[in-house]
Amino acid sequence: MTVQKDVAVETDLAVRRLVARYSHLVDDRDFDALVELFTDDARFRLLDTDLHGKAAIKAYLETTPDPMFHIVSNIVVSNGSQPGTYHAISDLMMGGKGESGWVVWMIARYHDTLAGEGRNLLFTQRIVTSR
Repeated sequence: MTVQKDVAVETDLAVRRLVARYSHLVDDRDFDALVELFTDDARFRLLDTDLHGKAAIKAYLETTPDPMFHIVSNIVVSNGSQPGTYHAISDLMMGGKGESGWVVWMIARYHDTLAGEGRNLLFTQRIVTSR
């Protein structure tokens, strides 16, 4: 069976809103609100670190340096392989402020799987690969 990849405009906007919300919450270090963007059994893989569940994701994010920034662009959204799921790929530039000013730490790509509808979309999987 072939899956139609095009999504409704409303779904595309909802995914973009979720990706942006994640970036703002992690940069603002609001990890309680941030983990609510994930399903209870979500997977978050950042390079060689593989995390499962909200508690593990939150504990890891609490170790990230402060202040930091995310710039996310080139978001492409498609229907997932299962009904009610979606995939999104986006480019990421992440960095932070050190003694010598703001620097880029990583250029990467998010590979997201999401479930739900509208404002109830949640990450079920978020994989970060280096560029």
